[in-house]
Amino acid sequence: MKIQNYLLLIAAVVCMAACDQKQDEPSNVTLELNPVTLQLKVGDIATIDTKGTATNIVWTSSNEEVATVYYGVVTAKAIGKAEITATSGKVSAKANVFVTGTDGASLRITPPLVSLHVGEQFDFKYGNTFDLELSWSSSDPSVVHVTNTGHVTALKPGVSTITLSTPVESVTATVTVSHNWGAYHLVWSDEFDGNALDEGTWSYNTGGSGWGNNEKQYYTTRPENIRVQNGCLEIEARKEQYENNNYTSARIMSKNKKTFTYGKMAARIKFPGGKGTWPAFWMMGNSGNWPNCGEIDIIEHIGSQDTRASFALHTVMKNGTRGNNWAKTHFFDYPLSADFHTYGIEWAQEEKEGKDVIRFFVDDVQYAEVWEEQIDNNDYWPFNKPFFFIFNLAIGGNMGGSVDDGIFDQQRIMYIDWVRVWQRQEQ
Repeated sequence: MKIQNYLLLIAAVVCMAACDQKQDEPSNVTLELNPVTLQLKVGDIATIDTKGTATNIVWTSSNEEVATVYYGVVTAKAIGKAEITATSGKVSAKANVFVTGTDGASLRITPPLVSLHVGEQFDFKYGNTFDLELSWSSSDPSVVHVTNTGHVTALKPGVSTITLSTPVESVTATVTVSHNWGAYHLVWSDEFDGNALDEGTWSYNTGGSGWGNNEKQYYTTRPENIRVQNGCLEIEARKEQYENNNYTSARIMSKNKKTFTYGKMAARIKFPGGKGTWPAFWMMGNSGNWPNCGEIDIIEHIGSQDTRASFALHTVMKNGTRGNNWAKTHFFDYPLSADFHTYGIEWAQEEKEGKDVIRFFVDDVQYAEVWEEQIDNNDYWPFNKPFFFIFNLAIGGNMGGSVDDGIFDQQRIMYIDWVRVWQRQEQ
């Protein structure tokens, strides 16, 4: 009996020694997890795969209120962070699980769009659910500089994307920088105070081919149709046979003589009224052919709709011949031909989200606005180069419509009191 007990004791000692020896031996077991970072929404389920020689793996979660794990299958329970550990003997591997709300966002930056002037500064607000390491960057540091706390400084006009990143995700915001302009100053005007048209500024357009709009008049240089007197430029439409046309009128332009890029442009005008009249004050690009050169219709008036003011832009891809040009119309409570009114635009450079803007005014009240982003996805925006002025009084045509010859029992004169341009310098 003593011998049997002795043998059992020896066997136990040998076994314990062998176990100790096995634990002390270097392990060649390997274990890796893939992926090592998961971003889930509450309710999502994902699987973590293992790679290596490890067997009998035990899975645990550091925070089962956030995420549970069962044989590598992770279930997202609540917003937060949990560490998933896989263990086999002395070997272990870890993966981080980040759980967001159902909107999927753990990182936020507000506001998504900021508009600044050169020299201005701004601090973004942000949320970092998991308190991870953050990094900030600017897509164009020459336009906007950003610090590691989200503080931005506007350096020059343009647009920059600000990116806030963690090891898990990234979010962005846009900063647009506008010019820091001074006040507007008058840079040019024609007051029409003399007794003749200033041909150093203006040229005549003559002809009667319809001008692409099926117009009915022939434009002349005769004083019967165009003259400067009584402090106004007068353009008179007349019913008379002239060069195979039934009507005469006039049209002048400042092409290659007076051109402007950006600013406020305005003219004080009294329209003639009457069914069939179609007076206009407008601008065209000084280089290139229409419609590539661009067209700004500051004001078009239709005599048969005397309360109507029309504003329009034409580009190579959006123009009247295609039937898709940008246009706005406003109807007033009074006939525009009853008195003088001031018609103008403000043509501003890179003012809205880094893009050009053109605003239309009647008597200093804004009635329409269009900006670069709304036209042709910016691919064909021609309004960033010199444009010249045009005044004309058309008869009939696509907008003028049918003509009531009875209107010519009285004079049909377009009076232009003055035309002026204001611009501003960058500070």
